[in-house]
Amino acid sequence: MPFEVSGGSMLGFLFLFSALSPGYSLEEEKGNLLIEFGHGRPSGVVELLNPDMVREVVRNGEPAIEIERGNDPYKKVEWLFRLKNPLSQEEERLVLEIEFFDEGAGVIQPMLLRDDRFTGEWMRPSRSVSFTRLNTRKVRRALFEFEIPSVDWQNARNPHLKIVGLQYLKSMRLLTVTQDLEWEELAAAVPIEVTPIVKLERPMEITCTVGIEDVGNPPSLSNSLDNIREYAPLAKVLGFTSIECFVRWDMLEPGPGHFDFSHYDQIVEAIQEYGLKWYPNLVITSAFALPGWYFEDASNLGFTCLEHGESNQVPSIWNSRNRDHVTRVLKAFGEHYEPMGVLEAVRLGPSGNFGEAQYPAGAGKSLGHQGISMHAHIGWWAGDAYAQEEFQEFLNERHGSIQTLNQAWETNFVSFQEIKPQLPETYRTSRGRLDMTEWYTDSMTKWCDFWAQEARKAMPKTQIYQSSGGWGYREAGTDFTAQAKSMKGISGGIRLTNETDSFEQNVYATRLAATAARLYGIGLGYEPAGFHSARGVVARFFSTASTNGSNLYTRHSVLFNDDYAVENWLRYYHLLDLRQSPVIDVAVYYPETMNQLDDGTFRHLYAWGFNSRAAEVRRRVDVDYLDERLIREGFLDRYSVLVFCWGKVIPSDVEQIVDRWLRAGGTVIFPSYPRGPYETVEGDTSVFLSWERGDTGDGSFFRFPGDMEPISLYGDFIEGVLKEVPQLHPWTKQAMKIQHPPRVFFSILEDGQVLALNYSDESARILLKEESSEVLPPFSIKVLALPLFTE
Repeated sequence: MPFEVSGGSMLGFLFLFSALSPGYSLEEEKGNLLIEFGHGRPSGVVELLNPDMVREVVRNGEPAIEIERGNDPYKKVEWLFRLKNPLSQEEERLVLEIEFFDEGAGVIQPMLLRDDRFTGEWMRPSRSVSFTRLNTRKVRRALFEFEIPSVDWQNARNPHLKIVGLQYLKSMRLLTVTQDLEWEELAAAVPIEVTPIVKLERPMEITCTVGIEDVGNPPSLSNSLDNIREYAPLAKVLGFTSIECFVRWDMLEPGPGHFDFSHYDQIVEAIQEYGLKWYPNLVITSAFALPGWYFEDASNLGFTCLEHGESNQVPSIWNSRNRDHVTRVLKAFGEHYEPMGVLEAVRLGPSGNFGEAQYPAGAGKSLGHQGISMHAHIGWWAGDAYAQEEFQEFLNERHGSIQTLNQAWETNFVSFQEIKPQLPETYRTSRGRLDMTEWYTDSMTKWCDFWAQEARKAMPKTQIYQSSGGWGYREAGTDFTAQAKSMKGISGGIRLTNETDSFEQNVYATRLAATAARLYGIGLGYEPAGFHSARGVVARFFSTASTNGSNLYTRHSVLFNDDYAVENWLRYYHLLDLRQSPVIDVAVYYPETMNQLDDGTFRHLYAWGFNSRAAEVRRRVDVDYLDERLIREGFLDRYSVLVFCWGKVIPSDVEQIVDRWLRAGGTVIFPSYPRGPYETVEGDTSVFLSWERGDTGDGSFFRFPGDMEPISLYGDFIEGVLKEVPQLHPWTKQAMKIQHPPRVFFSILEDGQVLALNYSDESARILLKEESSEVLPPFSIKVLALPLFTE
C-alpha cells in the first residue's frame, strides 16, 4: 500500500526537515538538523527512488516502513535516496541517525555518494555504532558518521544515499553535530543478552570472525573490542558457537621468554560476555606474526624460491632452531588458556602467508614483518641452505649410494653434497622429479605433524585442527591425505581453507581431504578461501551435512553484510542436524603421482585435465576421491567402482592393489585420453594392457572410446556403465533414476535420507516414483526419503 501521511500519498517522496522549518524546535544537543524522514513526518521532501519496493507495516505495535526482501544472490536490496537540498561543502562531517525496528538479523550499511562519474562510487561511514540487527523486536537507534565528499549534489545522476541491510525503518535524520556522550550511550545500549534464532539439537563447532583486528603493529585492541560489541551478539543470534581470530607470536612474546597474554585476555573476556567460545588460529611462523627480536636474530632464515633465488620472510621449515620456539609458544599458550575453559577448538598455523599448512603463495605479499612487502608467489621454496642439507640427507637415505642415484637420474654427481634442489621440470628422469617433489611435500607434512604433536602436548583436552588449503598443486606442499592421517594420530581434525562460491569447484578442491577425514575418523572443517555469496551459503550447508562435517567457519563480512545470505543461513541451518556419512560406492582415482610429474594435473585450477572430468562424474553420482595413500591403506575395498579421469602414470604397487581389487569383482572405468596405455613410473604397461584384453578376473574394465569434448560424453558413458554394475548399492541406483535438469546434485545419507541440491538460477523439477515430482527453487536444498522408486 502507498504511504498515507497527512492526507497525501507519499509515493516517491519522503519527508524532510530543515533547521529553518517553521514550528520546529531543535534540541541543542542534537546539533544542526538537516533532514528528517519517516512515518508521519511533516514538511518538505527527500526523494525515495525505489518507492515500489517499500510499504507501511506495524511490527509489535510499532509503525514502520518495510522494504521487500531480496532473492537475488548477485544483488543486494537497497534503499535509494536523493537529497533535495544539497549538502553544504562548508561542513566537514555529517551524522546519519537511523531509528529502526529491530527484527531479523543483519548489518545496517549506509553509503554516501563519493563520485558521481559513470555508475557512481559510494563511501562507507568512518565510524558507526549500534548498527547490527539482533532480533530484539524493539525500536533501536544507530549512528553513522561520514566525511562529506565533494560532489555536485544538485546535478548528480546517481542516488545520494544508499542503505543496505535495513528491513524496518522508523525514521532517519542527517545531523552535522552529535555529542560523544550520545555515541557512548548507544554503544552501551547494544544488547548483550540475545536469543539465537536457530539452534542445533546436535551441537557442532560453528565459527566466525567478528572484526577482531589481525594486522597492525600492534593491532588495535579498542577497534577489536568495538567490533566484538557489535558483531558478537549477531553471531550468537545466527547460531554461531565460537569466535575466531589470529593469535600472533609477537603479541604473545614481545621479548625473549617474556609472555604477555593481556591483549588476548581482554578479547577473550569480551567474547565470553556473549556466551561464546574462542577458536584461536595460532600463527607463530608466518611473517606478519614474527616478533622483532626473532626477526632480527641471526638464526632466522626465510624461505628462498628456486625460481628467482629471492628470500621470503616466512621462516624456513628446515631450520631446526624454529622447533624450540614452536614448542615453547604452544606450551605457554596451552598452560594459560586451556584451564580457563574458553577454547572450543584451536587451529594451527604452521607456515604459509596466513598460517596455512603449506608453503608461501601469491596472496599476502604485503603481510611481511611490520607490514613490509615481501617476495611471494606460487613456486618452489627450497633454495635455502637448510633445505639443501636435508634434501641431500633424504637422497642418501633413499638411494644408498651416489652411483644408484646417478643411474636413476641419468646424472654424473660425485657426491650427494653436490646436489641442490632444482625446479622439477629440469630433472632428466621421472625418478629425479619424483624424488624432489616427494621430499618437498613430505617435508611440509612432517613439519605440520610436528606442530600437531606439540599442540597436543600443550593442550591435551582441546580439539585441534590443521589448516589444509590450496587445491592440490605440488608447489603448495599440501598433501591432504597425509595431513589427515597425521591429525588422526592426535585425535584432531583438518580445516579445509579452499572453498569457493562454486559448488563443483568445492567438490574437486575439497573431496580428497573430506574423504580422508571420514576414512581416518577425524574432524572435518570447511572454510571459504575468500568471498562467498548467498548461494554459496546453501552449497556449504549441503557439503557439511553430506560429508559429516564437524566445523563450519565463515568470515562475518561475507555473511552478515548480505541479507539474502543471512536468510539462506537461517533457512538451511537446521540441516546441520542431519549431518552424517554419505553412502558412496563410486571412487575417483586422484592421480597424485601424475600431479608430481606433470603441472597440467592440478597446478592450474581451471585446467582441462582432472578437475573438469571429475566434476562431470559428480554430476552423475556422489563420489569419494582416493589417492595412492588411501589405496595403499586398503580403503579401495569399500567401493564397487573406480573411475579414472586424468593421467597416464601410476605407482606399480598401487596398480597391483587396483588389479587385485578388480579381479575380485571391482569395476574400472577409464577415459579415452590420454591415448595409449597407463604405465608405471618405470614405464611398465603390462597390467593395463591385460585389462584392455579382458583379463580382469571377476571384475570389469570399461574404456571410453569417444571424444573427450564435450566432457558430458564421458559423463554419459560413466552413467551408462554404472546403471549396469550389479554391485552398486541399491540406494545409489535409486538416486541415479531421478530425472533432473543440470546442476541438481544428490547425496544419500547413511540413514536413507537423500539431500537434493539445486545449484542453478532456475527452479528445477525432479521426477520421482509413480510420476510424482518435486520442485526445487533456485539455490535450494530439499530432503527426500527413500525409497524414491518402486523396485
